[in-house]
Amino acid sequence: MTTKLTLSIDVQTIKKAKLISAKKGKSISKLVEEYLNTLSTIEENKTSSVKQLSGLLKNKISDNADWKNVKTQYLKTKYEL
Repeated sequence: MTTKLTLSIDVQTIKKAKLISAKKGKSISKLVEEYLNTLSTIEENKTSSVKQLSGLLKNKISDNADWKNVKTQYLKTKYEL
């Protein structure tokens, strides 16, 4: 199901969009729809990546950790101090 959406866009941007639209043989609406779908997918992937990375740290460091102390201990271990 599709519905109409009204946008306010700079005149120069509209001219560029019309040229791209004609070159690709797609309507501006279709180009915008494809762009928004792509953008949505990218955002979903970012969220997924953050969740995966946050899972790596789960139970590694306490929520109440003193981050300055954690960093100091890490650096001492890393540089054998």
